[in-house]
Amino acid sequence: MKFIKTALVLSVFSCFIIGSAYSQTSDSVQLKPSVKQFRYPNIIKLNSFALAFSNISLIYEKGIVPRVSAGIGVAYKHSGTIPSLLAIESSTFNSSFDQITGVAITPEVRYYLRACDPGKLEGFYTGVYFRYQDFNTTASFEYTPVSSPIENYFSDVSLTEFGVGIQLGYQMIIKERFSIDFLFIGPRVSGYKKAYEFDRPPSDQFLDDLSGALNEVIDRLGFDYEVDIEGDGDAKASSTFSFVNARIGLSLGYTF
Repeated sequence: MKFIKTALVLSVFSCFIIGSAYSQTSDSVQLKPSVKQFRYPNIIKLNSFALAFSNISLIYEKGIVPRVSAGIGVAYKHSGTIPSLLAIESSTFNSSFDQITGVAITPEVRYYLRACDPGKLEGFYTGVYFRYQDFNTTASFEYTPVSSPIENYFSDVSLTEFGVGIQLGYQMIIKERFSIDFLFIGPRVSGYKKAYEFDRPPSDQFLDDLSGALNEVIDRLGFDYEVDIEGDGDAKASSTFSFVNARIGLSLGYTF
């Protein structure tokens, strides 16, 4: 419920920004009827910052009217270590994780606050974006309860995110055909689902202690959330929670 309320506030605030921006842009178009379209309304970009994290991230941006654009980003994580929210270690757990893979889709709308040339997608911008993301890996757990025999489990693990956020950045157009996009900050609030599919039905004690270990991870990250991992079928378990996250980036692109 807290996530829904926060997401609703961000959505309303973002819609207000975009609505005001569109209104101002419409007025600008009426005042300057000669500016009806971009010279190069499309940009394909590669997020070079994401490459350092084993992510291939491509972004397509299209000018709609002067100073307003819409876009979508698609990313694929082909390898790398697991995110902090997937890693679990405690005195009763000994776990090992394989390489993680995942995809992310990020639709966005931008408003360029001030542009010397409204025929370009250039200058400081703000806007709203949405994020869908899904990470997957496999894990082995050795569980050592205090007064019970050792339990061993193998599991497929996934972490799915749905989020909404606002962003601030600056885009520079060089020689009409090349772009450099600096995304300074893009805070968002997200809802997460973490799911496990074990090779055999887990014990209730195992799931209780796994919940406690996950809560310790969340506490170490500085957030005050209480997460319960509950059985969801014979050998499945899952938990849902909200979390605050952010995006940044440095993208190089070509206009056409």
